[in-house]
Amino acid sequence: DWLDDQIYTDGKIYQQRYERGHVCYPLKVVGECEEDKTGTKITFKPDATIFQETTVYEFDVLKQRLREMAFLTKGLHIILKDLRVEEGQKPVEREFHYEGGIKEFVTYLNRSKTALYTDVMYFEGKKNNVYVEVAMQHNDSYTESSYSFVNNINTPEGGTHLVGFKNALTKTFNEYAKGNKLLKDSEPNLTGDDIREGLTAIISVQIPEDLLQFEGQTKAKLGTPVARTIVEAIVTEKLKFFLEENKAVATK
Repeated sequence: DWLDDQIYTDGKIYQQRYERGHVCYPLKVVGECEEDKTGTKITFKPDATIFQETTVYEFDVLKQRLREMAFLTKGLHIILKDLRVEEGQKPVEREFHYEGGIKEFVTYLNRSKTALYTDVMYFEGKKNNVYVEVAMQHNDSYTESSYSFVNNINTPEGGTHLVGFKNALTKTFNEYAKGNKLLKDSEPNLTGDDIREGLTAIISVQIPEDLLQFEGQTKAKLGTPVARTIVEAIVTEKLKFFLEENKAVATK
């Protein structure tokens, strides 16, 4: 229905209001603030003629998404407060802040399982303006839980970045196993399913808009070809080094 935009900068508070796409008045000064205060405050009411089924916000849906955002951007501090309470009751409030980023995300997802080794593996790198972050840890379950993100957007159907990650894992673990006589030359290679059994992993990439391609309208699957080669190269390089430096983990 409407949206109010307040901007704090240069010791002044600027405001503009919009109603169903129309500007109500030009940007104007509505107050003063401290000289060093900066930021933007957005207040809005959803249009019931567009969101016809419901305009009531689900606290748990927001909580899950904001927790996810805080994990994906280490150091980000988010406070979610629900003021829809009866008089005299305290607002429902949740705070999300993770200095460890996606490493803490993996720990959170593995909280009800037993990890097979103490430290969460973490790799990062950048090639051709594509930034890659990967965190992973095996647990005692039989289920693989790999979650992929592009520019902090969940890609539930995976895509080229997830393919690159899986290729790197299969190739690198098999090379290590053969090179260190954990597998005999006559024995078949480990399959990707073998290696990813009990694995919890987060694959997060940041891709410039001019390279970004999705398959389908829902943005559920990344289609950027270069993402596969870049993720595969970075994970292969970092994982090889990790395995050589952590023999006890590698042999598990």
